[in-house]
Amino acid sequence: VACEDFSNIIGLSADSQVYKGTMKGGPEIAVISLCVKEEDWTGYLELYFQREVADLARLNHVNAGKLLGYCKETSPFARMLVFEYASNGTLYEHLHYGEAALVSWARRMKIVIGIARGLKYLHMELDPPFTISELSSNAIYLTEDFTPKLVDFECWKTI
Repeated sequence: VACEDFSNIIGLSADSQVYKGTMKGGPEIAVISLCVKEEDWTGYLELYFQREVADLARLNHVNAGKLLGYCKETSPFARMLVFEYASNGTLYEHLHYGEAALVSWARRMKIVIGIARGLKYLHMELDPPFTISELSSNAIYLTEDFTPKLVDFECWKTI
């Protein structure tokens, strides 16, 4: 995996940094690196991380962000999640900063229908189902062809 020496930061929060990278000979990826020091990492956090990986690994839908892998290193300490990359950013960016008025009605309907299909999959087709505590336009990423991906997994809980 090439993340340009982890210099290509595309997102940042108090809990994590997101990097853009490329799989060897393959697709672009988003790597979420948790910002936790080894001395602050507890057994509970490790169990939560492993549960999150297991839960995310079972998602398989065109409108849900796909977990491609994870990293669990002890020296140096690191916990990372690797997802498919959505090149058109978030729906929020398109609504507030982009040229939203130029997005065709057909494309808008594709986005809305994709979001509905993703939610139906999470709530009705998974066993046990998932729910998103706060669905927002920041939690919806758009691929090159504007297929929406529900990817705000930090807030997800198993019902």
